[in-house]
Amino acid sequence: MTEPERRRTGRRASDSITGIAFEDAFVALTDGILISDGHGSVLSANPAAFRLLGEDKLLGRPFEDLLLVSGAITVQNPEGQAIRRAWFPREDRMGVLEIVSTPLAGSSPRATIHTVRDVTASAELLRLKEEFLLDVAHELRTPIAVLTASLDLVHQDAISMPREELRTMVGTLRRSALRLEHLVENLLDAGSIEAGTFEVRAAPTSIKAILEDSLLFVRSVFDSKGQQLVTHFGRGTDRVVCDPRRTGQVFANLLGNAGKYGTEGSEITLRTESAAGYVKVTVHNDGPTIPPDELARLFQRFFRSHTVRGEAGGLGLGLTICRAIVQAQGGEIGVDSAPERGTSVHFTLPKARELAQEAGLA
Repeated sequence: MTEPERRRTGRRASDSITGIAFEDAFVALTDGILISDGHGSVLSANPAAFRLLGEDKLLGRPFEDLLLVSGAITVQNPEGQAIRRAWFPREDRMGVLEIVSTPLAGSSPRATIHTVRDVTASAELLRLKEEFLLDVAHELRTPIAVLTASLDLVHQDAISMPREELRTMVGTLRRSALRLEHLVENLLDAGSIEAGTFEVRAAPTSIKAILEDSLLFVRSVFDSKGQQLVTHFGRGTDRVVCDPRRTGQVFANLLGNAGKYGTEGSEITLRTESAAGYVKVTVHNDGPTIPPDELARLFQRFFRSHTVRGEAGGLGLGLTICRAIVQAQGGEIGVDSAPERGTSVHFTLPKARELAQEAGLA
């Protein structure tokens, strides 16, 4: 059925509402509207109904048969209405339709108006929120369990425990606390980015000092997999202008990801080089290759490549936060990945002037 034919199926010639033809409003609606008679056969349908249901012919067909084909199920059944959901194939995932059926009072035999709406986006958002909450609970559970177990031991044996063993236990407690702090900071930063209140406070500082602090968050990841961090600092690349705490988050997130996805016993490399008034920092691991069509999506909230999704935990927020921090400081960030070459994440920071220039001596 052609589009003009579809438009005609939904038109009623006589009705008008405050001077606007009802037929034009009926045709223009983006939600699908169908009216069925007392026997359930479709009497009228607007163009959106054809599009959403993927049908070329609707008039005269039993409405319930259309839903049967779509596999619709009832999700709510309040008095006087039936609310159903149907699933249909889309390009990369299943779409979701919500169908609300309401009997029309005063019609004989009793007709029913059906509203069809594409709720794929809201259903996907709900799925992501539920998945995110499960991921948060999973990520928090490990450091909390370690904290609880370690504190129990310290509580029971602190007085009799050898000094070196106590020192080791306190170190474990500190690492777990730092991991919790890192997770909470990521959650808070994700909220401030979404709210538009995210900010940085840049000042001249040292990349090496920032790296040293950030290793407190990721050293346990490297140790657990027998990995080694190898650094290559280019000449004149240590002094940059950035927010030390925020940039430390970037290092921690990127190095943590490199450790999680790198192979056992591998080298994680961090390289700095000068690049036209900026310092370019590159973190590389030999982990799985990320498909080209996913590279652009890596910085989206909650997104994780399917090639690594099942290999390690995470909230899918790290790279989103890294991008916000880097861009707020005037830099850029990107990802390179190729078979047998591993994955590299690179970002830039404005290079600081020489100390003499900062002091006004030059």
